[in-house]
Amino acid sequence: MDVIIVEMTSTATFAIAVFGAVFCLMQTKNSSVSLSFSAFLAAVAVNNGPDAFRRLIEETPPSFGLMIDIGTWPTSFFLAPLFWLYVFTLTSEEGQRPARPVRHFVLPGLAVCVAAVVLASPPEVREVFTSPEGEMNTAWTQVVVISFGLLQLVVYPQIAVYLYLILRRLLRFRPKLRDVYASTQEHELRWIYVIGGLSVLFWLTQTVLLFVALDAGQTGIPPALVNVASGVGFALVAATVLWGLRQRPPLMPQTDGPLPPGPTAGQKPGKYERSALSAEASQRLGRKLRAAMEVDHLHRDPNLSLWALARHIGASSNYISQTLNEEIGESFFDFVNGYRVTEAKTLLETTDKSVLTITYDVGFNARSSFYNAFKRLTGETPSSFRKMVSQRAGMDDSAA
Repeated sequence: MDVIIVEMTSTATFAIAVFGAVFCLMQTKNSSVSLSFSAFLAAVAVNNGPDAFRRLIEETPPSFGLMIDIGTWPTSFFLAPLFWLYVFTLTSEEGQRPARPVRHFVLPGLAVCVAAVVLASPPEVREVFTSPEGEMNTAWTQVVVISFGLLQLVVYPQIAVYLYLILRRLLRFRPKLRDVYASTQEHELRWIYVIGGLSVLFWLTQTVLLFVALDAGQTGIPPALVNVASGVGFALVAATVLWGLRQRPPLMPQTDGPLPPGPTAGQKPGKYERSALSAEASQRLGRKLRAAMEVDHLHRDPNLSLWALARHIGASSNYISQTLNEEIGESFFDFVNGYRVTEAKTLLETTDKSVLTITYDVGFNARSSFYNAFKRLTGETPSSFRKMVSQRAGMDDSAA
């Protein structure tokens, strides 16, 4: 029964990963992101292949089974770097890849070399990996087996390092969203934190499996522990595919039709030295930005982005970003939400609308976002602000 559970979860994981990889390859938009995600899912599929087809492999000669197991073993070293590459590309402004990406694949490349050496070694060396009776009676056998074992241990700190790199990348990514979105909740990639949590759980179960295997000797690993590890791996891959296939790069323009000409959006101060935008043009653009909020009320659109505002004004998104940062002194997020809070204050003072209704009327798409922005700008919650205004009005009436 335990063998069937492992086989079922491995087969399901293999099937989901293959489906996701093929689906990504069929995408025409955001090709760099799709390709990096497809590469990660392909590595997942290959890594789970031996367990998924274990019954078929057991029907083949031992030498062929060894070739499959050792040949697919290096893919475990590719999983963390490939997922890191996907996250990096997903959170880049134009799908850029990290500088010197080759360095991330030194360890996987070393694993490939060791696997090739094992498969190319004499039968007495390979026998150590296929039979308990195998002996390390030569120096070469000892070198191969020790190298294989050390690499088997290194994969665990490798996963931990890449989990840290991914978390750091996401923390740096969130402030960038404020340059291009007025509401950032839908673009913060919080699902990757869930994936990170499952990855930590998977890492812990695999570490426990390793230590149990080292201590258990000939008694073997408890089947229940193997089932838990297999189930966690399946949940990790299923969640990754579920969210990853729906994800689009948040910092890349998602609007339809051509954008106004100009450099890339989302630039920070200090990156405008070569900009052709003059001080006079920046002031004129600043007036247009304020008019878009005060006259056209674009801040009421909960999905307002820098690119949509650029289209409305007819200016480069880069010039708008430069004007906001240098002329107005605010990020796109703060600029738009400032107008939302200002209108909300007026509605709280002059209407009987509920706080929730006002939240959506002024452009916020979540009550928590409204409360956070309102308190940050006024020092009060919307409810306490309304109560204070009411008390002040009552005092004025009594004085009259």
